[in-house]
Amino acid sequence: MYNLNKKMLTYIVFLGLMVILIGNSTIVAESKPDIVKLVGLLQKDKDLDIGDWSVLAREINKEITTKQEFEREVTALKRKYPQFQWHRKDDASGWKAEALTYNVNSGLTESIKIMTTEEKFDKVTYVIYEVKGKEWEKANSAFFTTTFQNRVNELFIGTPSIFSCIKGSINDNMDSVLNAKTEDLLDMFQAREIESVHETNFTSISAHSTLFKQPLTKEKLNLQFGLRTEGLGDRTNFVVGTPIITFEY
Repeated sequence: MYNLNKKMLTYIVFLGLMVILIGNSTIVAESKPDIVKLVGLLQKDKDLDIGDWSVLAREINKEITTKQEFEREVTALKRKYPQFQWHRKDDASGWKAEALTYNVNSGLTESIKIMTTEEKFDKVTYVIYEVKGKEWEKANSAFFTTTFQNRVNELFIGTPSIFSCIKGSINDNMDSVLNAKTEDLLDMFQAREIESVHETNFTSISAHSTLFKQPLTKEKLNLQFGLRTEGLGDRTNFVVGTPIITFEY
């Protein structure tokens, strides 16, 4: 009986460990940054080439309402990020400080902006952190789960709004590429169309995807993409963003 109980205990512990491991795997998978999810899905389609991309985090900082508080925050940020090149620009509408750094090895450009302006007779301060790239490298996934998240924790008081956007091209010049790829992208992102614009050489879709958790409207819009072709035989360009597109298209 003792041996039997011992075997059962070993089996239960083993099952418990499996549940924990599976649970952790699920948590890690669900906690992937939106940009990493977008890239991973787009790369599965051999007809799509990823080009420029951007991730922008933005928050209203209600603790900065005076110029003294603004100056204090800028000074603290300069100390924290000495590798950034800082620039100041003040005018009648408010105060602005912007910092920029480019990593030659990774090809990433990071920028920090802090702006205080007057809105409805009150001073409002925006803090914006953005990362841009010209192409997607494998190492970028690790950057967004470590460095990017650390920056967000340091720069923002609460939970900022994060906008992820990717430009690219489609290696298919068929007449029906707009309609075909629109359906492909909706399926790829497990998305339901909310509203759309369809023209001869242009399609724009606003949708809700079950893959992303940051809705923008009461309709739960959290994904946008656009497709544009210059004409018959020309390459078609696409842009996709969550919760909305931040690039011009």
